[in-house]
Amino acid sequence: MINASLCIGCGSCVQACPEAGTLELINHKAILAHPDRCTSHAKCAEVCPTQAIAMSSNGVLQTLRVPHVKENFETNVPGIFIVGELAGMGLIKSAINEGKLVIDHLKQRLQQETSGAEDLFDVAIVGSGPAGLSASLAAQQYGMRYVTLEQGEIASTIRQYPRQKFLMAEPIEMPLYGSLYIGDGTKEALLSVWETILQNTGVQVRTNERVERVHRNSTGFHVDTSRAQHHARYVILAMGRRGTPRRLSVPGEDLAKVSYRLIEAETYENKSVLIVGGGDSAIEAALALSRSGRNRVALSYRGDNFQRARERNRQHLEEAEKEGRIEILKKSHVLDIRPDSVTLELDARRQEIPNDYTFVMVGGESPEEFLRKTGIEIVEKAITL
Repeated sequence: MINASLCIGCGSCVQACPEAGTLELINHKAILAHPDRCTSHAKCAEVCPTQAIAMSSNGVLQTLRVPHVKENFETNVPGIFIVGELAGMGLIKSAINEGKLVIDHLKQRLQQETSGAEDLFDVAIVGSGPAGLSASLAAQQYGMRYVTLEQGEIASTIRQYPRQKFLMAEPIEMPLYGSLYIGDGTKEALLSVWETILQNTGVQVRTNERVERVHRNSTGFHVDTSRAQHHARYVILAMGRRGTPRRLSVPGEDLAKVSYRLIEAETYENKSVLIVGGGDSAIEAALALSRSGRNRVALSYRGDNFQRARERNRQHLEEAEKEGRIEILKKSHVLDIRPDSVTLELDARRQEIPNDYTFVMVGGESPEEFLRKTGIEIVEKAITL
């Protein structure tokens, strides 16, 4: 079941569904186009950022796996809190409220504690989406010592939504900023306001710093990142649910043309595109980009077959190759990425190919794996509309 009033048309469900063609985007809304193909994997419901999808079988709703949190957003690990999308709250307005509420709670706790060393933060906030930014603003407003860590750019989840998608209609109070009204409510308008908030408030966010481990110490927690180790009394996890994509770790991977997720394949026309990977996500992206017949699509895979992918995807890929819509580069490795080309190792030699966009789809670590490593309990939550 799809609640159209909650659906924002981001296409996450369409991409996540293992059965190609089951779901489609029509007029910027997800629909169940071919119910007969649905095999109840529930992947669509898992990735939906607004909980617009519920799975049912004979009238019984299926469940969503989320971290267990108490009323004050604290997990079973004392001192670690979860708010926003990761906790199952995809609505932007609710996520903003949760970010402020958890800081209000921590403010009361901190008032009862003695101050610590100068390098000890009161709170480490992981994520800079609606919940994370709201928590950061509230922490700054209350004079807390905080550090906000973002593995990508600010509001990465919002940036991944399709262009001109309607995200938010109602005004809401943003800590330290005031009434937040997003004009036409689109992704672009929201991101513009996000930038204004950062400039006007001076809130600090450490971007491109991925949190790799959170573990307890005598004064709170060590927060180990890709760039440093931070120490904090409390930790707020305000991350998205999409996880951390695995990188190639090659020169040029930080170029703007490199992405880890395909959104709106139809916006790419007359481009040279490389997809790296051999699983269903990579194959489906290649198929989507080749569908118009106007792109030059290449699929690079380090293996010599696509056994990890579903049979249906393998068949479609074979057809696309025969039709000349996709060039398959088996046993190939990306060596470096440049503004207008990519260099591969292919057949024991270097080969440079023209390239406008590169999509890296070689898997990654899901948030659930990170939560388990941190000791956070995962529970099943009934999805209700």
